[in-house]
Amino acid sequence: MFALTSRHAMLRRPPSVLPLLLALALGCDSAADPVGPATEPLAAETETAAPAYTLAALTTQRIVFTSTRKGGYDVFKMDPQGSNLVPLATSANFEFAPAWSRDNKRIALVRQRFNGTYTFDDIYVMNGDGTNGHWARSTPSNYHLMFPSWSPDGTRLVLNVRISDVPYIGWINLVTGQLGVYSTGFGGLQGQSPTYSPNGQVVYVGATSKTIDRMNADGSNHTTLVTATTPLRDPSLSPDGKKLAFAKYINGNFDIFVKNFVDGTVKRLTSSTAYDGQPTWSPDGSRIAFTSYRSGQYQVWTMNASGGDYQRITHTSTTEKDPAWSH
Repeated sequence: MFALTSRHAMLRRPPSVLPLLLALALGCDSAADPVGPATEPLAAETETAAPAYTLAALTTQRIVFTSTRKGGYDVFKMDPQGSNLVPLATSANFEFAPAWSRDNKRIALVRQRFNGTYTFDDIYVMNGDGTNGHWARSTPSNYHLMFPSWSPDGTRLVLNVRISDVPYIGWINLVTGQLGVYSTGFGGLQGQSPTYSPNGQVVYVGATSKTIDRMNADGSNHTTLVTATTPLRDPSLSPDGKKLAFAKYINGNFDIFVKNFVDGTVKRLTSSTAYDGQPTWSPDGSRIAFTSYRSGQYQVWTMNASGGDYQRITHTSTTEKDPAWSH
């Protein structure tokens, strides 16, 4: 078991609306950087005791995540040790894939929404304490909106727009409610898991799932950061923007790698026989939280940003996934 996919229902497939969403044109230049082997051998992975976080970290840092501990897919937050659990979104609908705004004041997540004819995944926004919940757009969508990421100034989200089962890289202007899809010049830009960088660029998994690409927020200056011969997932930039964590399919499973943009090296951080993915960085860049199936159930773990010191921070028999560390 390695695939983590959203649960959503569609009563029947609506007609394509892609031409209405195309808004921005991309450049077409690219420079491929192949994914190399780990820079050093991997030691056997063992779980260690939880680290002694400072009081400041316990009171200011939070990890939001998706849990099925109440039966459905709900969103909770906890401290970096897995304590101080707080429910944030526990409605009867499916809620998943939470993301912190850069100032840690708001959370965007995916929630199912009925538009009168179809049920789609849509984007819901709330305060960091779960209050003032509302839809990102007042009008329901006619397609699935998934996996949001906040712009540095908090005015926009990048996300996946899934039309007729094809994922495109899109955006929402939170001020006006406008929704659009990036363009290649010949159609919509296909890809998955878009995320804003600290400086406002957009990083995403390319259409083939075997590249991780970057572009400016206006869709210009397209560049390929990572290439591989097997699928890639879950790109996550370090707080200083100098490293990129991602999941790569290798030897029949997904493991987590980090590319260092300073020296160009790629290091493999996990080597479990079970799924490891969905990496997210601590605010100081010293640790990475991730989802792992190594216990026989999807749970949230943390590790050193260089690998090692693997610590399980959720301890349930239910699914715990989609971690997002506060900034």
